[in-house]
Amino acid sequence: MTHTIRLAIILVITWLLLSGMFEPLMLAFGLFSVVFSLWITSRMLKIDQERYSFFVTGSFLSFLLKLFTKVIASNIDVCARILGFKPIQSTFVTIHLPFKDDVAKVLYANAITLTPGSSSIAMDDNTLLIHTVSEQGAQDLINGDMLNIMPKQYAITKIEIAQ
Repeated sequence: MTHTIRLAIILVITWLLLSGMFEPLMLAFGLFSVVFSLWITSRMLKIDQERYSFFVTGSFLSFLLKLFTKVIASNIDVCARILGFKPIQSTFVTIHLPFKDDVAKVLYANAITLTPGSSSIAMDDNTLLIHTVSEQGAQDLINGDMLNIMPKQYAITKIEIAQ
C-alpha cells in the first residue's frame, strides 16, 4: 500500500511539473492519468511476483555481439532488396521452439524480430510463426542460424523443424 501511495505522489508531482497547467480540465486529465497508471501498476504487481532468473553472463554478452553482427548483415541484405539488387520473396515459416523456459522463447523471438527482414508473428507453446522478406532468410532460420547464437544458459537438446 505504501508503494501505491508513493507512486501516486510521484505521478501527481510529475504531472503538475510537466504540464504547468492548473485549469480544471487539465487537472481532470491529470487525475485520470494518475488513477489509470495506478490501476495498471496494481495489475502488474501480480505479474511481478513471478520471478525469472536472468543473469548477464559471458555467453549472453557473446549473444549480443553475434546478434549485433546479424542485425548489420540483415540491414545490408534488406537494403539490397529495397534497391532491387536482390528479389523480395516474402514468406512465412513455422519453426519449433526447442526451449522449455519462457524467457528463452521470448528472447529468441525478439532476436528474430530485431534483425531486419524477419519478424516473429505468433508464438504458442512449441512453435513460432515468422515472416521473412526472403526465402534465404526463412531457410537460414529453419537451419538453426539464429539458434546457434543463443546464450548457453538456454542450451537446447535438439532442433526440430515444424512443417
